[in-house]
Amino acid sequence: MAKEIYWADKLAKKIIKERGKKRKYVCAAGITPSGTVHIGNFREIITVDLVARALKDAGKKVRFIYSWDDYDRLRKIPKNLPKQNLLKKYLGQPIVDTPDPFECHNSYAEHLEKELERELPKVGVKPEFIYQNEMYSKCAYAVEIKTCLQAKEKIRKILNKFRKEPLPKDWYPAKAYCKKCKTDETKITNYDGKYSVTYKCKCGATETVDFRKSGNVKLAWRVDWPMRWHYENVDFEPGGKEHSTPGGSRDTAKLIIKKIYDEKAPVYQMYDFVIIKGLGGKMSSSIGKVITLGDTLKIYLPEIVRYLFASTKPVKEFSIATDEEVFKVFEDFYK
Repeated sequence: MAKEIYWADKLAKKIIKERGKKRKYVCAAGITPSGTVHIGNFREIITVDLVARALKDAGKKVRFIYSWDDYDRLRKIPKNLPKQNLLKKYLGQPIVDTPDPFECHNSYAEHLEKELERELPKVGVKPEFIYQNEMYSKCAYAVEIKTCLQAKEKIRKILNKFRKEPLPKDWYPAKAYCKKCKTDETKITNYDGKYSVTYKCKCGATETVDFRKSGNVKLAWRVDWPMRWHYENVDFEPGGKEHSTPGGSRDTAKLIIKKIYDEKAPVYQMYDFVIIKGLGGKMSSSIGKVITLGDTLKIYLPEIVRYLFASTKPVKEFSIATDEEVFKVFEDFYK
């Protein structure tokens, strides 16, 4: 009986077949640093790392990018954070502009980013980090924003296929952060067909901005994701269950990149949850009930952490022990 091909090698072969011969293949992952990045989130990163390594083993050059969506709005405050009242003042503002409640970094976003970035090299993961606040601030996506705004009716129809309440005709696939109150409680009221939009904010401010010069115009999430596939020429990006449901963000992104850019979506791999034995219940960044990669490395050696993820197919849920079963994990690893 032929030996089964390792799952990451299978994906590498699929990428090469579906994306064709390329000088370099782009493998992507990313997250919004709105709460502690936990060991379940790490599954996306390690999945991409393993596939990138499989592509390299096949003789291919690879660019492994990890996108910090730190220009997203602060939606809610995780319960495990100090200074809750201070943070509530920043709801609706970019996460990157939210102060660090621990007072050791320039922002809340940077605190969470650096917390993960210092741990990843310990398990042999070294992606190229892209900070979306920097990309938007330097107006890197101006052409792409124009393309999406010009195609707003096509995008609206795609999204409405999966919505109970249809988006109105005056909807735009972007929002502006108000320069007065700093929030995204705004509505675009006019688009000139090129590079300028006019917005009105709940605070009363009204402004017309040229998004080639002003970085406060941001695409909506379901539009931003396929736009970045196009911009970075992404060949592979996995996603969790929440993105993989019928009509979810993956489905709409596939349609948008096809209809707007006439391109195929990257090769995809859904990954399941990671359960922590001894924690009790599912991990949740929003309530602060999490275990991080750093916490896991206090229990397990880096090579065991990699082994736990590498030895399980992404589509399968698995558990990491933090109780007496830890000893059995070590025994099994060294057999």
